[in-house]
Amino acid sequence: MNATTDSLERNYWLGLSGMYGLTLSVVAMAAWPWPLIMVASFLLFAVMQAVRYRQLGRQIQGKLATANPGGAALAGTFGLGAILLQGTPMALWAGPVLGLGTFVGMYLYLRKFGRFHGESPTAAT
Repeated sequence: MNATTDSLERNYWLGLSGMYGLTLSVVAMAAWPWPLIMVASFLLFAVMQAVRYRQLGRQIQGKLATANPGGAALAGTFGLGAILLQGTPMALWAGPVLGLGTFVGMYLYLRKFGRFHGESPTAAT
């Protein structure tokens, strides 16, 4: 992997991890309908991020830039934590802590196990 692809991959995972952490913070702290609005915003952001970093397209052939099933388990665990915190007295301080932990945990996990489709050498010529 060259330096440009490594930089693109890092930025891709940073953006997704950051937005997911922010989403879970809002889900844990805010009253309805804000959690639904935030989840919809995250999904829109994820699609826009995938288009921006060319992780969607014919050349990918249905293999999105994702991690193995362990990534879904990790994300689901953080999401469950946000849902369980919702409406509790400690949600105002635990929501941001959960969001920060989610951001760091997901970023480190995706950097190690995430599948990013970099530009092929033939496409660059």
